Amino acid sequence: VKTKPMRIVVEDLPISNLLKNKKLSKAFSFQKLNFFFQCLSYKCEKYGIEYVKADKWFASSKICSCCGVKYDHSVQPEGQWSLKIREWRCVGCNSHHDRDLNASINLSRWVK
Repeated sequence: VKTKPMRIVVEDLPISNLLKNKKLSKAFSFQKLNFFFQCLSYKCEKYGIEYVKADKWFASSKICSCCGVKYDHSVQPEGQWSLKIREWRCVGCNSHHDRDLNASINLSRWVK
């Protein structure tokens, strides 16, 4: 918030699903995440920054940020989509993507 962006887009992730994963449940706490998002929302409001929650069904990490083709496990060499897949190559434009960077680019373009 210090750099004062025009807006901040966050994913409306189903936290209960994240907590089912034993490895992730240690990193995520429902209360801590909710508190973080409340603080972020408050700070955005305080500094006049638009705070947007992207739809939980928006496949931000699965959509190619270059051409818009969605990851299809039936034609992808990486196979079925899971958290283990950190990088992937688009079959539409052959661009290589880091899952998190790709998601952040797609979220920055997300408009409801």
